[in-house]
Amino acid sequence: MYTIELENGQKIIGEILKMDKKLLKIKMIVIAPITIFDHAIKVGDRIVLDNSEFVVEDISEGGVKLSNIVLIERKNVKKIEGI
Repeated sequence: MYTIELENGQKIIGEILKMDKKLLKIKMIVIAPITIFDHAIKVGDRIVLDNSEFVVEDISEGGVKLSNIVLIERKNVKKIEGI
């Protein structure tokens, strides 16, 4: 897992799937409280949050692990740190 800091100050936590000279392909991981969902969900469901589509990866008592694939231009990356 890595924290990727962008030039605009935004931070993304996720797994780096592919990195080359121009692009960074990241599997962004988000933990959401289970209370924000008003219907039953299961692993593999696709959910839209803040105009982005996420896939449910895991469900626990307190939260839901969601993932989304993101492509970022390398020139917009300020720093990459391992967690």
